[in-house]
Amino acid sequence: MIRARVLSVPLLAGLLLSAACDSSSGASAEVTKLPDIKPNLPAVPTLPPPPFPIQHSDQSFSLFGLRKKIKNTMDTEVDLTGYVVETYAPPECPAGKNCPQARAPHVYLADSKGEQDGSKRILLVGYAENQKSIDDTIIEKKKGKYKAPDPESGQLPIPTDLFPGAKIKVHARFTRVSGSGFAQSDGLLDYRAHTTIEPPTEIPEPTAAAKTKKKKR
Repeated sequence: MIRARVLSVPLLAGLLLSAACDSSSGASAEVTKLPDIKPNLPAVPTLPPPPFPIQHSDQSFSLFGLRKKIKNTMDTEVDLTGYVVETYAPPECPAGKNCPQARAPHVYLADSKGEQDGSKRILLVGYAENQKSIDDTIIEKKKGKYKAPDPESGQLPIPTDLFPGAKIKVHARFTRVSGSGFAQSDGLLDYRAHTTIEPPTEIPEPTAAAKTKKKKR
């Protein structure tokens, strides 16, 4: 025989009172809404455009592009279009004095005409052994007696227009150490050939010619 368990009246009353209290406290709880969080981020910066294209329309590099792609261009033969901004002039040696040997001919190229910032220039070397060979070639051209070397001889024609103001497209090897002993950590150009796009502003008088005239007198 199953007997039903009947809750006593006091116990039942206590349970009902407890439930009523719980219900009452839940209804009166206040919920505080937190303010919306608005992120305070700086404005997206506007990046300036590159100062020069990596490559020009003829696929020749700018100096900016040559160094930008240095992992691919270093120790390769490249074409670069730029301006001659400085030409080395060997110091004159007074007669009768023993002067230090002049450096081999070299010029500096840049993307901008007249660039003064050394970090935006590049050294071009290897186009002549000495200044006298350049001066002699200039004189011969003025007299109409210049003869370009036979291509089969392996000799390169000596440039006579690598002076400030000239805009050129040069074919050269981009390297850190040239065959003539020049070295540059960020790279230099070892000359192979060039074409002149714009002539130099002025070609100075050959120093060798001036010395020759003085000797004749």
